[in-house]
Amino acid sequence: MSPRRYLFTLLATCAATAALFAASVLTGPTPVTAEQLVGAVAAYDPGSDAHLAVRDIRLPRAALIVLVGASLATAGAVMQGVTRNPLAGPSIMGLSGGASLAALVALVVWPGVGYTGSIAASFVGAAAGYGCVLAVTALSLGGFSPTRIALAGSVVSALCSAVTQGLVIAFAMAGTLLYWTVGGVTNVTWEQVAAVAPFIAAGLAGALRLAPDITILSLGSDVAAGLGQRSGAVRVAATLVVLVLTGAAVAVAGPVSFVGLMTPHLCRLLAGADYRRLLPLAAVTGAGLTAGADLLARTALGAKGELPLGLVTAALGAPFFLWLLRRKSDRGLDGGPQPQARPRTTWAPGRALVAVAVLLAVASAAALTHGRAGLSTGAVVRTLAGGGTDDENLVVWTFRVPRVLFAILVGLGIAVSGTLMQAVLRNDLAEPGILGVSSGSGLAVVLILMTMGWSALGSVALVPLASTAGALGTTLVVYLLCRGATSPPRLLLTGVAVSSVVGAVTLLLSLRISSDALAFVVAFGSGSLNAAGWNYVTWLAAVLAVLVPLAWSCAPTLNVLRLGDHTAVGLGVPLPWATLGLLALAVVTCAACMALAGGVIFLGLIAPHIARRLVGSDHTVVVPVAGLIGSTLLVLADLLGGSILPATEIPAGVMVSALGAPYFLYLMTRS
Repeated sequence: MSPRRYLFTLLATCAATAALFAASVLTGPTPVTAEQLVGAVAAYDPGSDAHLAVRDIRLPRAALIVLVGASLATAGAVMQGVTRNPLAGPSIMGLSGGASLAALVALVVWPGVGYTGSIAASFVGAAAGYGCVLAVTALSLGGFSPTRIALAGSVVSALCSAVTQGLVIAFAMAGTLLYWTVGGVTNVTWEQVAAVAPFIAAGLAGALRLAPDITILSLGSDVAAGLGQRSGAVRVAATLVVLVLTGAAVAVAGPVSFVGLMTPHLCRLLAGADYRRLLPLAAVTGAGLTAGADLLARTALGAKGELPLGLVTAALGAPFFLWLLRRKSDRGLDGGPQPQARPRTTWAPGRALVAVAVLLAVASAAALTHGRAGLSTGAVVRTLAGGGTDDENLVVWTFRVPRVLFAILVGLGIAVSGTLMQAVLRNDLAEPGILGVSSGSGLAVVLILMTMGWSALGSVALVPLASTAGALGTTLVVYLLCRGATSPPRLLLTGVAVSSVVGAVTLLLSLRISSDALAFVVAFGSGSLNAAGWNYVTWLAAVLAVLVPLAWSCAPTLNVLRLGDHTAVGLGVPLPWATLGLLALAVVTCAACMALAGGVIFLGLIAPHIARRLVGSDHTVVVPVAGLIGSTLLVLADLLGGSILPATEIPAGVMVSALGAPYFLYLMTRS
């Protein structure tokens, strides 16, 4: 692009951003004209409602939106240049999630923390999230492949989101969940703008200073070394710039997603790969894009309210992310051939089953004797034997026993579902919750609450049926978007993107329900066993009594499918029907559990892996062992969730995510 054409493009983008800025200030419940806008800036009248709306409400919000958009877009462009990763972005690489979690922790620990303290906490959280992603990819056998970095970042973001939801629930902050998990701006003051502006200005200046070096580095390490560049120093400086920009933006707007992913790609089509041109254009375009998204968020619902900014950017960015995935071949996604796993020494099947069963029994006994009712172990044993008092019978038989049995059943079903998925897809990183089952189930529950109200939750069969339909729908969308390809990175990243869109729709619909219903949806989405009762136990036991033996009977077919398509066809397996049927069985089994227990993710990943490490790859043994391990893990997670904080219970799903996400990252380092 010639300098004159680039200047014209930059000026046109500035004009479009200025127009969106003005439209944002003029739009709102209080009518404001262009003349009043100029008057509010040049000759402020405190007695004018229009001047008050412009100067004290709309101008600071519009200014903050522009700063946040420019910050995130520039951070994304720098990350893509330094890592040479087209999938890089603050929300994809774990920075936004880590920054949001750290800011929330700072608020919980120090309720009076100011803007500067919140920004500092966001810096630390962003650094921790990004450092975790880089450490995992550095230790991986496949190295720094673009999609491996994006996959690690998605999992770190999922972990941060799960912990954030747990803290929101634990400290009764359900009304602020959208801000901490999606991002948005409300009630902005000039004090916020003044607090964040110096940091963003410093970050933008640093990025522009590094632009020539980033251009060289984006050409590859060999070229940079040949030109005498100190690549290590450039990467460190660029990382600091990204942390400053992301931390400042997230501290005041929450984890607004996909702006840093989309904007650099759009600007690269216009300005080319020279970062001296790309970064200024990205900053202006990001500001305009975010201003436009905020304008849409404020006007989409009319007089009924406004949407969170993060929902709009997610709705725009997730399809763009899917488009980027579709452009890459499976080999490009995988980063080359995958190393073969080393053979391991396994336990005898009988020994493994007995060991896991004993561990489950011990965990269940601990869960039965633990609680806030203050019952001793002897009282619990006496009650189980039929000699308890009325109060003891109420606590043990009405609350504790059904809750433990419910945890055992849910863990069993999700673990068996994960085992089926990993075998059918020949993808050891497959997990029902990540592939859209959890988000689809959550969407179905919200739709039922909207259309039928609280009374619908009293039907034990209605919610699971709707949840199963939602889970099947989202899983089918993921499979179709992958065009039938089931390589681990493509499948998982597509599942993350689809879950992001479905989650955004779910949160959008949640704005239409009551505050009590919203609190229920928040707890349900985190995976909670609080609703456990004998009706849930009876229904789920009846369903799993059919589905789990059916899955176990398919073990010989699963063993053949793990050998590859050609071998399976040669041995007479009707491949398309077997694949679709077993996937449907896995989704239905998991959806039946998540319909009652909520979004318990990562459990379907951990249990099959532990089972294969214990007993090898024969699914005749893996299926029952994995089921028992899943039950044990969920019982222990529920027990820990009720023990960590003295007066608050952390949902079991959050505890499983806190254990499962690190294990997922560990598996990435071994594959």
